[in-house]
Amino acid sequence: MQAGVLPASLPHERMMLNLALFHILLPIVALASGLLLALLSLALVGSLASISWIGWYARYHNFAADKLKQHWQLAWKHCRWLLYAYAVSAFIMLLGFLISMFQSDDNMASIMLVIFSRLAVVPTMLMVLLLFVLETSALAESRKGN
Repeated sequence: MQAGVLPASLPHERMMLNLALFHILLPIVALASGLLLALLSLALVGSLASISWIGWYARYHNFAADKLKQHWQLAWKHCRWLLYAYAVSAFIMLLGFLISMFQSDDNMASIMLVIFSRLAVVPTMLMVLLLFVLETSALAESRKGN
């Protein structure tokens, strides 16, 4: 590798780090430690920062090689898929919040929030699993020089 030239695997490594750290490790620590809101907020902010960095770099960097640009564009595409999953999860949670607001019984409102919070996690977690598979494949291809 020449000095100053980034490897094609870098965007996929960043994306895998994002998935592992902010979608697996921090949520597990948050559930185990009881610092749920603080650590999940940190995970969301960290993930969005990582996604923003990949997107910025993919859009505004002048790449020396076309293959390198393609790998950054692929990682950015996968980031957008993750953002779509976040949007679906946020919509489900908002729907649950609105439904719970119209419950006359406070216990039922609480139950509705719990149910919808569990349902809201599903699209993001399914997307994280899919992206782990896709990014692992893309990482292997980038390391082979494809």
